Amino acid sequence: MNSLRQRQTTVQTATQEVHDDPVTTQVLRRLHYYHELDDWQKDNHFIRSGYVKETSSYRECLKSLTYLHNESMNIYTHLIPSSIVFWSVLYYINYVLTEYDNYLGIWEKLNFLQFATACTFCLFMSSAFHTIKAHSHKVSKFGNQLDYFGIVILISCSLISIILFAFYDHPFLKYFFVVLTAVFGTICTVLTLDPHFASVEYRKFRATMFIMFGLSGALPILVGFYMWGFQHTKERSGMIYLILEGVFYIFGAVLYAGRFPERLTGIDKEEFLKNPTPGMFDIFGHSHQIFHVFVVIAAFCHWKALVQCYHFMHQYILTV
Repeated sequence: MNSLRQRQTTVQTATQEVHDDPVTTQVLRRLHYYHELDDWQKDNHFIRSGYVKETSSYRECLKSLTYLHNESMNIYTHLIPSSIVFWSVLYYINYVLTEYDNYLGIWEKLNFLQFATACTFCLFMSSAFHTIKAHSHKVSKFGNQLDYFGIVILISCSLISIILFAFYDHPFLKYFFVVLTAVFGTICTVLTLDPHFASVEYRKFRATMFIMFGLSGALPILVGFYMWGFQHTKERSGMIYLILEGVFYIFGAVLYAGRFPERLTGIDKEEFLKNPTPGMFDIFGHSHQIFHVFVVIAAFCHWKALVQCYHFMHQYILTV
């Protein structure tokens, strides 16, 4: 009995210390459960806690960078890479990448840089959106459109970067695939501007659209099979890395659309309202975070493919 009383006293003391700490109390006041949100903020009911409620303040949104909530990992998994990608690529192409005697001019480096710029833009727009999404409904919708636009830009520039190197010796096909990619990118951009596109109902459609746009990059590969055969196309296009890139993108998008693994911890709505409890994946490990990590890995795979295309172009295409 004395032992039980001691444990109760310890818990009460610890709880009181937490609430007496002004910093901890301030953070606790900022975070909310899913059912406490305004309707426009409700998106994934499997994530039950850790929400920053509408702030109507950019300053408060920026302050959210300093404490842990359920968007923190969504922010930093893209903010940190976006801060280093461009400068890393710039250093690599100037000090590490082999410059061949048959160097074709500044456009080669610009091709690397356009991919790096697109990657930086996409990752930064993503982290910016997740930072300001609690500001207001209007700001969240605009930020969401920028996020999707960043994805379109990254996919477009990724495909074009490979095409420019892999089809260098076939100008007609090169420009045909570049224009085709630009057309697909424009269509996707127009769709992202539709107010309904960011709604919960369009979640699976969004994932499918981006997957299909990315898979359009298989068309140049198939043409390569017809023209050069499997082995030559594999080396010319960096195909193994492109396949890995596609696997990470698609798997991440499927998890995002299916809200896995957080759906494994879903509970009955009435039960949750009676006794609100955090979910296992609210702060770490939910589908959107996994998708973000896979996007970064996929971008690195694309970089490896692009470097391979560069070397193949100089060692084989330009020596014929």
